[in-house]
Amino acid sequence: KRIELKQKVLSAHAGTNFSILIVREGKRTAVLAAGEHTNGRLGLGELYSNVGFTEIEMLKDIPIASIHTKKMHTFALAKDGRLFAWGNNSHGQLGIGTTFHQIIPCPVEFFTQRGLQVTSIATGISHSIFIAKDQAGLNHVFACGDLSKNKLSLRKSSRTNVATPELVEAYEGKYPSKVWAGLNHSILKTEGLSIVQMRDIHPYPCELTGLPQIKGVMYVDVRDSKPLFYSKLQSELSPFFLFVKEAIGRNITWPVLEDIADLFEDESKPLEFGHLQCVQCGTTPIREVAYLNSHTESEESLCQSCAVSISTVSLSPTVYYCLTRRLKKDAKLPALPRHLFYNSADHFGFQVTMTPKYQDEGFEYMINKYQDAFKDFSVEIRNVSPETDEQLVDLLNNLAQKREKSVFKLFESDEKVVFPKEETSVRSALEKCSNELLRKRYLILLNFNQKVKDLIPHIDFSAEKGQIRLKTIYSLASNYIFWELKNVTFESMLDLSKTSPSSTNVKVNRMKASKFVQKGKPDHTGEFTVFGQIFQHFRTIGYTNFRVAKETQPFKVQFVGEAAIDVGGPYREAISQICTELQSSALPLLIPSPNQKTDSGQFREKWVLNPSATSLVHLKMFEFLGVLMGCSIRTKNFLNLDLPSIVWKQLVGFPVNRKDLENIDRYTIQCLDDVVNIQKKGIDETNFNDLIQEKFVTYLSDGTEKELLPGGKSILVTFEKRVEYAELVEKERLRESVKQAEAIRKGLNLVIPEGLINL
Repeated sequence: KRIELKQKVLSAHAGTNFSILIVREGKRTAVLAAGEHTNGRLGLGELYSNVGFTEIEMLKDIPIASIHTKKMHTFALAKDGRLFAWGNNSHGQLGIGTTFHQIIPCPVEFFTQRGLQVTSIATGISHSIFIAKDQAGLNHVFACGDLSKNKLSLRKSSRTNVATPELVEAYEGKYPSKVWAGLNHSILKTEGLSIVQMRDIHPYPCELTGLPQIKGVMYVDVRDSKPLFYSKLQSELSPFFLFVKEAIGRNITWPVLEDIADLFEDESKPLEFGHLQCVQCGTTPIREVAYLNSHTESEESLCQSCAVSISTVSLSPTVYYCLTRRLKKDAKLPALPRHLFYNSADHFGFQVTMTPKYQDEGFEYMINKYQDAFKDFSVEIRNVSPETDEQLVDLLNNLAQKREKSVFKLFESDEKVVFPKEETSVRSALEKCSNELLRKRYLILLNFNQKVKDLIPHIDFSAEKGQIRLKTIYSLASNYIFWELKNVTFESMLDLSKTSPSSTNVKVNRMKASKFVQKGKPDHTGEFTVFGQIFQHFRTIGYTNFRVAKETQPFKVQFVGEAAIDVGGPYREAISQICTELQSSALPLLIPSPNQKTDSGQFREKWVLNPSATSLVHLKMFEFLGVLMGCSIRTKNFLNLDLPSIVWKQLVGFPVNRKDLENIDRYTIQCLDDVVNIQKKGIDETNFNDLIQEKFVTYLSDGTEKELLPGGKSILVTFEKRVEYAELVEKERLRESVKQAEAIRKGLNLVIPEGLINL
């Protein structure tokens, strides 16, 4: 059916049994809706019958840039960045915090409140996907609506609907640019990292733009001893130029051709080079501008279009003459020796590594040739433990830091590798190793890291464990990879993902915190301590401020009732006090390790995660602790926290083991060893329970009793079951703080690009 409208239609959009138009009416735009109005899908208010095209009154004075609809709900994006939504909202797909249908356009305030600008929207049957740009120009993906069938790509949850847009963390740092949606699925486009093209960048200042480099083609006026460089042809200035397309370096001597201007005819129009034919496209005659090979006396020539557009590798000479006037009859331009422009390119071509690929006969030959040498080399190192290599990598990292050298250049040569005794003697696995053994292991590690060096940038560290084979291999080999290699990727990704913090002042009442701490009770609600006050401030506005550059404060601190002005001091004092609170009874997040309580074993000063801190507020506080850790990594303002390996390993996705448990609870490990090996003391099944009265329970780091089996409190450990008991205790103790570590890791990922911490 043909519909006549007085207004000019700018765009048309269709949903289920309804249509929406953006039209121009005089100098303003209007939004019209027509069709079925069930669940408010037209945005026209209290209407219950089908209608023809009617203007949506709520949008009358708002210039709308675009409409996005698919099924029964609609978004309108205004030119000033405001977002409006109406229609079916049974799953919270409108993103307004409720699941009530909206019969008129309702502002979606989530993005404007956070200083985000929506750039792309997609709607499905019951979900919505948004791309929004932050103040630093980085794009982020948000989703709301129906969680079923993984439509929103959010982490698994017991929820069925998401009524407020949530950040889709899987796409952080992946440069999303556009999103589309079907009824139950979405497609996201991401931008690739831009790679600088060095081959057509000339290190000469442009006379036109004043920029220090010229990118693309370059025209050089060489009529004077001081050449002039241009990024565009200036035909009115000279009858000829030198035309350069391939990169030319600084260390060349440009020819001075001041006398050849007399070789050209006076200007004539229209200009034709009647005797020249373009060797690329065959055009004859060449008009306006001609390009001649400057290195030979032959008339190898190009037209303007071909000279500028053909691939660099198709140009046989380094430099062409660019002619803006015809040569006089029988006049010849001097040939310029090609070597004048050699050795000059700073960047040219490709760097290639060639590796021979042997067939079976080749492998057999190489094995036989070097078999004796390999036996001599490997006889001492065949039974080296993984712990030896791990401690050797740690030693090398420390030496590189102390000597301020690359770990690849620590020693003059492979034969002059000597490890300081003061370094090996403090590492148990290296203490008794000969220098020759360590030298050989160093050479193997060096070779391994050289091969890993080019591989690291291609690993997707944000992938879930086990999904990407490279990521899995890296996880297994990470202990043997030098920190120097990891740090290059780590720092570059931090720099790419940094934001400029908004001017945020956080009021901190230190008197209030001090009075609370004196009561001797932990701050379970996160309100009274310095940690709690800052946590409460950012809990409502989000943690974008913490994705800052190195040596930058994410916020300023204003101490209530104190005259301090924050130029760095109050912020550092607040962070220092937070660390003190965390490692005390003021907060319920960290507790002394069992070794600290019993004054036994190593690492008695360590603090561990409290396995009983499991409430929603506790987990949010752990998340904020992760945010502070992430900010510390970014700013290099370190947190004075004394945490053991059983905590750090969980944060970076490494498996924990028995040694980590022993580092915090030597007494438990000793007891388990005594039970498992009790037969060595003459104890067997006949008298085991006379001595051992243990049940299938264990005690966590905070003293909480935990059953190892259903009904374990009433199951006696027998001689036959003693090994099973020991394994269950160890397993339970190693995973006692998984939930708390996951919350910290979540906070880390809000500040550090997800997966980067796995480095």
